[in-house]
Amino acid sequence: MHHVQAGTVEALFWSEEVVQPHQAVSHTEHVVSYQVAGTLRMDQGQILETGPGMITILPSGAPHRSLGGRNVGLWLVGFCAVCHELNETHPLMNMFRRVRLGALPVVPLPPERHPYFVGLLEALKKETEQHTPETPVVIRSLLMLVLAEVSRAMRGHDQEMLQPRGSLTADALAFIQAHCLTPISLKDVAAAVNRTPAHVTAVLKKNTGFSAGQWITAGRLGEAAMRLAHTDDSLEIIAESVGWADVTHFIRQFRKAHGQTPAAWRARTRTPSQI
Repeated sequence: MHHVQAGTVEALFWSEEVVQPHQAVSHTEHVVSYQVAGTLRMDQGQILETGPGMITILPSGAPHRSLGGRNVGLWLVGFCAVCHELNETHPLMNMFRRVRLGALPVVPLPPERHPYFVGLLEALKKETEQHTPETPVVIRSLLMLVLAEVSRAMRGHDQEMLQPRGSLTADALAFIQAHCLTPISLKDVAAAVNRTPAHVTAVLKKNTGFSAGQWITAGRLGEAAMRLAHTDDSLEIIAESVGWADVTHFIRQFRKAHGQTPAAWRARTRTPSQI
């Protein structure tokens, strides 16, 4: 599956005649997929078989792996929640929390909504390829419309909630998503969920593949990448705005995640007219 770069919304159409099985992976982005062709089998804590017209909801950090498929065509939308001032307590993000707590992650889209939904996805993909002053606002607006369609499809399907599992993971991630741009630490996360720091880290690592510190860093870097792409703020201002007082530490973390300095990333991402 495609990995979405932190700090962006990415919409793309992905197709494959033969989908090979792969090892379990997890990402720091929230992902929604919409299948338009073929058959696909996934392991997302339970075995899922999907076909045309099905939406799959993948919370950030949720381990998943392909078990194979044929003639698959699907849309993928991945996004950094923090970058768009979203977390799983938001009404349009509740579906991710429900899946994290045990709800079935696959839901059919009503047939009469298919053309509209595909149109939204196509518009979102086109907008992510633009570099105009209004681009960030338009991207967020389209993303919210996509999430609204998925949320309504899930509600309309009248799924029953399973017994909650991993609620500590959901609560810890919700706190991190809401506060990662402030100078929080593992101790703050642990205090928010009334557990010890060691226990929180162990549970997050087991259930998502990432530690609390890595989740905090991912949220900060996602917001930093968005500000680098869409503002003229200095590195010092950006570092401070995402919770790092030390700009050198910010640059080091950004280089580690993206393979280049923030300045180089900004120059590559922005069009000449923006620089």
